[in-house]
Amino acid sequence: MKSTAKKSAKKTLVIGSTCVDVIIRVPKFPAPGQDVNTDGSKWSLGGTAFNVAKALQKAKSPFVLCSPVGTGVYAEFVEHELKRSKIPVFAKIKSQENGACWCLVNAKNEHAFICAHKAEYLFDKKFYKKINFKQVDSVYFCGLEMEEKTSEAQIDFLLEQKALAAQEGRPLNFFFDPSARISFIKKSLLKKIWRLNPILHLNQKEAFAITGLNSIPSAAAALFRLTKNDVIMTTGKNGSYIFEAAEQRGQKVPGVAAKVVNTIGCGDAHLGVCVARVKAGDSLFDAVMKANKYAARVAETEKASL
Repeated sequence: MKSTAKKSAKKTLVIGSTCVDVIIRVPKFPAPGQDVNTDGSKWSLGGTAFNVAKALQKAKSPFVLCSPVGTGVYAEFVEHELKRSKIPVFAKIKSQENGACWCLVNAKNEHAFICAHKAEYLFDKKFYKKINFKQVDSVYFCGLEMEEKTSEAQIDFLLEQKALAAQEGRPLNFFFDPSARISFIKKSLLKKIWRLNPILHLNQKEAFAITGLNSIPSAAAALFRLTKNDVIMTTGKNGSYIFEAAEQRGQKVPGVAAKVVNTIGCGDAHLGVCVARVKAGDSLFDAVMKANKYAARVAETEKASL
């Protein structure tokens, strides 16, 4: 079904982390007490929010990257790379260092992460005083931040913005990526998140973890019942599965072949294109099809974004 929505010139707030990905290639993941050799490591700018923002930037879809930056060598790298990408630093936290994410990638291109969450994962309401929310129609946020001490304040703030938008009669859509850490989010906080009625973007494994189901169509339908909104589920080389709220039905979106080099950041890039294309007026199917193509291109690079 072709969408009749008008293209939006309003901004997307991309809330979450921008961090240093230290990518380390290993022949296999080490077992306890085992040594493995590597050819070296590579630093790259990543983080879920940054990867989403880069996809929006590529699509020329207006956004504000809402990532705080701390201090230390990792923060210096983040600031340098943000400047290269022509993305301003949103907020500075001078009392805490930035962390990093060490990404182990094995010969099968599977990955495992060792993360130090520091300044880049913190939320503070005062950061948003300079934002004119009348120029904002979409908000992205991620489950990785939902384990942090400021997570409750973040969701309360978003619920406030949702209520204000409703009072003023303006649209405000939420896009939520639960992340692989979904099982660590408090159930009481998840209930608050569902009240935002977010469009969910997640992978098959995460969908099964949330719902306790092991069928893609059944899990997607169950997620719709939680959020009362669209569900976008990535299913690896098979593409994606979507559940459209308006039609209350699900369908597959074909995958795109890729010569995989690195899958880090592919899900974030996929989500960013989905946001951009939905805001541009595409149907959900067409938006996800374009996202499948873009994510395949990202998988063919060493970095987490193009």
